[in-house]
Amino acid sequence: MRTAPKFDWKSPGDLGKFLCMLIVGAVAGGLARWVDLPLPFLVGGLLSTICLITLANSRSISLSYPKPLRMCFVALIGTLIGSTVSPELAKSVPNLTLSLLAVVVYVIVAHYLGYVIFRTFGKYDRVTAFYAAMPGGLIEAVELGTKGGGNVVVLTISHFMRVLFVVIVVPLLFWMGSGEVVGSAAGQGFELGLFRWKDLSIILLIAFFGLMAGRMVRMPAGHLIGPMLVSALCHGTGLLDTIAPLWLLYVAQLFVGVALGAQLSGTFGSSYVNIVKTSLLATSLMLCLSAAMAWSIVSVTNINFSALFLSFAPGGVSEMGLIALSLGISPMMVAAHHVFRIFVTVLIAAVTTKAASRWLS
Repeated sequence: MRTAPKFDWKSPGDLGKFLCMLIVGAVAGGLARWVDLPLPFLVGGLLSTICLITLANSRSISLSYPKPLRMCFVALIGTLIGSTVSPELAKSVPNLTLSLLAVVVYVIVAHYLGYVIFRTFGKYDRVTAFYAAMPGGLIEAVELGTKGGGNVVVLTISHFMRVLFVVIVVPLLFWMGSGEVVGSAAGQGFELGLFRWKDLSIILLIAFFGLMAGRMVRMPAGHLIGPMLVSALCHGTGLLDTIAPLWLLYVAQLFVGVALGAQLSGTFGSSYVNIVKTSLLATSLMLCLSAAMAWSIVSVTNINFSALFLSFAPGGVSEMGLIALSLGISPMMVAAHHVFRIFVTVLIAAVTTKAASRWLS
């Protein structure tokens, strides 16, 4: 893969090109948001930047992205993920003990089966296969996998296909099974209240201190996990109750999407067909496992099969929550399982990154 040129903050040319990538990415993100694609500004920024850089390369024009800026926005995303852990969500955990324990089993089994598929059918190296098989967290998986030396192209495309496939297939399954049309405005978040500027300051401070804490203790992917853990602790204990504006999530998606697009420049080709096929196979198996796990514990919990299946499906928190809302299923309960799934997936992968670095390499 072609190495992106180093960004020069003092160069008016680099700054102008970077602003151009952001503007085009924002327009593409707006279009993706309009057609209800999942992660709209991430997808828009990613695809538009790839197109821009491919066009620029054909004319011998270099485009680059400032890496420190990407790290800051990844920290912001970690903070926003952690902010979804509310006191109500924390209090509901004891009543969901069995199903949450099943989530741990699901994550381990799904990750292993996905790894086998990416290794056997995709023919990818161990590092790439390991992180591509993570049953959750597109940005988190790419961050951890890139740090571990994995193929960023495979990681980005495989996880994007996982989210997109689940968002499309799960509503269709419910429609075929019950005849109910599921409204899934993919990529949107819930409106939890009025936005306050004080909240924005708090969120940015958590992102900053979490980023510093993660780097100080040399935590794997500390710029992501540090802010995520600090935010989860503050919000889950009731110490803080912030309301993040939807535009903040979109801005973070845009900057990270443009950064991913810059890393993927010059890489499109026939190999993408193999990535898509392998990802769809792995995701299909994860969905089958979701149904099996839901069926296996439905008789020993007070949760119905539909709610359990949504709780295990390897999609995004907001997407699964919106589907649950449209079906009259508690989105809070579904969100609890998905937030827990993402935490377990990312933490297991982060710990494994350091403990098994020799085996993976």
